[in-house]
Amino acid sequence: MNGLQKYHTRGSLFLCACLFGFLAAGCEEDVTAVLGTEMPFSLFGVITPQTDTQWVRVFPIEGVLALSEPTPLDARFTSLALRTAETKVWRDSLIRELDGQYAHVFWSSFRAVFEETYRLEVAAPDGARTHVDVTVPPASRLVLPPQQLTPPTLFPVFVEGLVPNLIRLEVSYSFKFKTFAGIQRDVATISYQGSQIKTLTGWRVDLNIARDQRTIQEELRRQINIDANAGIKIIGIEVRMIAANAEWNPPDGVFDMEVLVQPGTLTNVKNGFGFVGAGYRLGAFWAPQDTFFTAPTQ
Repeated sequence: MNGLQKYHTRGSLFLCACLFGFLAAGCEEDVTAVLGTEMPFSLFGVITPQTDTQWVRVFPIEGVLALSEPTPLDARFTSLALRTAETKVWRDSLIRELDGQYAHVFWSSFRAVFEETYRLEVAAPDGARTHVDVTVPPASRLVLPPQQLTPPTLFPVFVEGLVPNLIRLEVSYSFKFKTFAGIQRDVATISYQGSQIKTLTGWRVDLNIARDQRTIQEELRRQINIDANAGIKIIGIEVRMIAANAEWNPPDGVFDMEVLVQPGTLTNVKNGFGFVGAGYRLGAFWAPQDTFFTAPTQ
């Protein structure tokens, strides 16, 4: 069921946590001790064709909790493209977290290839190895239907391309409304995760803009002293998602961090822990025609 995912008023602190820090080197997962295992490493990251450098965070699995030291990790990180047999040795980069601890981000300068499978392997000096195979999804594109003179009940958005999975699917509405202090603008984001429909050529997502508008209006009534006789007008619509590989699929399609941090909940790493996904962002923005999506707030 879709619902208002995040809502903020102008000037408020707006935080958006993205699993694994997609397209960024940083992440905020807590690292805990793992007892009773000889597995050497945990890996977290995303392989993407949208950047010319790839990053993966590597954590040595320790039996006790201890503050990390600002020293290089004694490990060798390599990637092997299974289709082309291209091998790369990655470099270790040390970063300092806000809590003062240090983390190891291994990186290599290359742009991932659509539909290529990469074997990432980390080897310890004693020969212990952790690895993961990650396949980059095929290329795709977003297609919007032509705007009509009157808004349709459902506004279908198509993803053309045989992408295995769509995640973090959401729609942001820019809108303006009238208060007793004057005209104001704001943005609300609504999750569409789970509403995507598989087709022969890709995916279809039916945006129910009229329903989303009512949801925003109801939230406005609860949070702001709005002019009940005025309307809310949508002035911009942005749909965005991540085209992901099949393994990047949380339980029930929900990114619940309290669930995902549990060991083994979402993992594809062999002889280790963690998760490395593959994917890229898709998005489109359009401004509705002037008479679209204007409705009273009661």
